[in-house]
Amino acid sequence: MIRTLLAPNPSPMTLDGTRTFLVGRERPAVIDPGPADPSHLDALAAALEGHPPVAILLTHAHPDHADAAPELARRTGAPVMMARGAAGPRLFEGAVRWIGERDRVETDAGVLRVVQTPGHAPEHVAFLLEANGGEGDRALFAGDLFMGGADTTLVAPPEGDLTEYLRSLDRVQGLNPSAIHPAHGPTIRDPLPAIHRYRAHRAERIAQVERALGAGPARPGELIDRVYGAELHPGLRRAAEGSLRAILHHLRSTGRVRDEAGRFSLAAG
Repeated sequence: MIRTLLAPNPSPMTLDGTRTFLVGRERPAVIDPGPADPSHLDALAAALEGHPPVAILLTHAHPDHADAAPELARRTGAPVMMARGAAGPRLFEGAVRWIGERDRVETDAGVLRVVQTPGHAPEHVAFLLEANGGEGDRALFAGDLFMGGADTTLVAPPEGDLTEYLRSLDRVQGLNPSAIHPAHGPTIRDPLPAIHRYRAHRAERIAQVERALGAGPARPGELIDRVYGAELHPGLRRAAEGSLRAILHHLRSTGRVRDEAGRFSLAAG
C-alpha cells in the first residue's frame, strides 16, 4: 500500500522530479506533497480517492517538498507535521504539528516512525514504516538524505552540515531498513551497500579537498576546478561550491584545516 506520484519539477537538483508517497489507502499518510503545482495537487487529490490523510508529513521544509502542504491541508483537513528547526519563515508556520524522534503516525499500512536525520537541512527527518511483515516492511522514506541512482546528495551551508549528515547515515544504517525511498530518483533496494557507497563517496571527496589544499590555501570557489574538474556542468557549480563549503567546515571542526577570513589551508602537523 505504498503509492508514488511524481511531481512535474525535473531539474539537475531534483532529477526527474519530487516523489510524493502515499502510505496506506483507507487511512493514508502523504509524505512530501511536493511543489505547489496545481496539476500535482489535483493528481494527489484523485489518488486519495476521497480518503482524507491522517497526516501530511514533511521530511523538511524545502519548497520542492513542502510548498503543496498548505493547499493540500486546506483541501483535505489533514494536519501538516514536520520537525522544528527550518531556516527562515515558512508558509505553514502556525498551522503545523511538530514532531520529533520516535513520534509515530498510524496508517492502515502500518506505523510510520519519525527518525531525525539532520545534515541536508537541520529539521530533516525520515519516516520508517513498521508494517508487521506486510508490503513495504521497514521501508524508509528518506527525503533528501539519499538520491536514488546516485551515491551522493546535496549537503551545503547554511542549512547543510556534513558532520550531522555523516551521523545520520550511521543512524539509518543502524535501522537496517529493507528499502529506502528517496524523494528524488528510484527506490534503493540495497540499503546497506548504498549507505557504504555514500560514505565512501564522501570520504573520497574529503580526501580530494585535502589534496587540493596541498597546492596552497584557497577559498571554496577557487577549489571547484581543482576538485571537480573544469568539465563540471555550469548549472552544478553553485551546488559544488556549497558542497565544498560543507566539507571545509567539517574539516575545520575536526582540526584538519584552518579558516583565515574565508580562505582555507591545511592545519600544520
